[in-house]
Amino acid sequence: MLQDFIKHFFKDRAFFHQFAAILVPIALQNLIMVGVSMADTMMVGTLGDVQLSSVALANQFGFILHLFLFGLVGGSNVMIAQFWGKRDVESIQRVMTVMYRFVAAASLTFSLLAFFFSGTVMAVFSVNPAVIESGTGYLRILGLGFILQSFAAATLMTLRSMSKVGVSMIVYLCSLLTNILFNWIFIFGNLGAPALGVRGAAIATVLSRVTEIILVLVYMSRFEKLIRYKWKMLLAGKLGIMKSFVKNAIPVMLNELLWGMGASTIAVIIGRLGTEFTAAHSVTSVLIQFVSVAIFGSGSASAVIIGNTVGSGEYRLARQRATKMIYISLLLGFIAMCLTLLLRTPLLTFYNISAISKAYARQFMTVYAFIALFQSFNMIALVGVLRGGGDGRFVMLVDVLSIWLIAIPLGYLSGHVWGWPAVAVFAMIRGDEVIKAVFTLPRLLKGKWVRDVTIESTISGTAADSDSAADSALSGSSLS
Repeated sequence: MLQDFIKHFFKDRAFFHQFAAILVPIALQNLIMVGVSMADTMMVGTLGDVQLSSVALANQFGFILHLFLFGLVGGSNVMIAQFWGKRDVESIQRVMTVMYRFVAAASLTFSLLAFFFSGTVMAVFSVNPAVIESGTGYLRILGLGFILQSFAAATLMTLRSMSKVGVSMIVYLCSLLTNILFNWIFIFGNLGAPALGVRGAAIATVLSRVTEIILVLVYMSRFEKLIRYKWKMLLAGKLGIMKSFVKNAIPVMLNELLWGMGASTIAVIIGRLGTEFTAAHSVTSVLIQFVSVAIFGSGSASAVIIGNTVGSGEYRLARQRATKMIYISLLLGFIAMCLTLLLRTPLLTFYNISAISKAYARQFMTVYAFIALFQSFNMIALVGVLRGGGDGRFVMLVDVLSIWLIAIPLGYLSGHVWGWPAVAVFAMIRGDEVIKAVFTLPRLLKGKWVRDVTIESTISGTAADSDSAADSALSGSSLS
């Protein structure tokens, strides 16, 4: 019985080859990005709890922008991945043009807010005057790199949707090395530079963003041969794709933006529980990012593969591959759980934070080890399968409602009203992953998430044609 299952499971060799070809570079890229976060927190962490807390809270503002972009580009990439399944390069160029225009507007807005209202932003996240003062200087400098970061990230994510992932790994590796070097120079005052503390960390981050955009521009102008995007396309007139873009990409963007606002609200709750809680949560977040690199990579790989498969019209195959991905998610969740329990104690030895902060962090990591199983399932099922298959509106409902109706109220009540222990508050904040899994599994099993969004963007097709074709292809199919 088990032998038959294994034989059937690995029958689709093309799937596993493509999955591994996308997963490995993305996982390595995510690991590099975790290295950037770890370098920042470790170096800033040597300055004390206040400095570490201020940087962690200031980064929440950039985190909102990141999630906005992740949603915008992720929604765009659902269309791009399916267009790539048809090898429709002209439509991909039009989607990219609309996407870049939204990216420019959003990143410029966040940059202006960070530069002119950094003190106000920090006062939202913390009531500690020392934390606000430290974070204000950091955020004002950090905002200078938002536009550079946004265009580089949007371009690399778009290339990923067409299975072109190796360039991201190279770009982010160079960014990591740049960040570490200039952190060492400007935080501690090496090579004759002044010791700028958290401001030095912000300068190092901006310089790493400069590195990213230079490498991306060089690659796109000299080496990219798939879509041959020309920047003059940003000035193009009527593109004929805005209606479809709004219908398919905007819900994903709103999903991530509303979820990001929820995550930042949780950061406000955390920031007002004290510097020890905030510092512990910051350290825990670094470990979570580290043990989840394969999980997030699998989510991205799943979205690309499902998008390509649906775009090529193979709806039944898309559903079969989705089942395999869920089994993979459970395996990756178990690995993340084991790594969390194994690394929680050694990691804390690298941080110069208070004994209370270390005790809180160890407790938080223990709770997350259990949550990792559900997070892995949700990442691959929601962000990968359902969103890649065109079911972005359901993903938005589950994501947004779970954080706003469960995580935020329970986090606030347990921490600020009921006075529960820190570990219980953390459990309430992260417990929405369990609820999301409960609602997502039935949706996945029904198979109604398969929608070819590219048909809506053609002159001859309609959305109804897409849904009809998907339903026809899925009728009578099994989940095996």
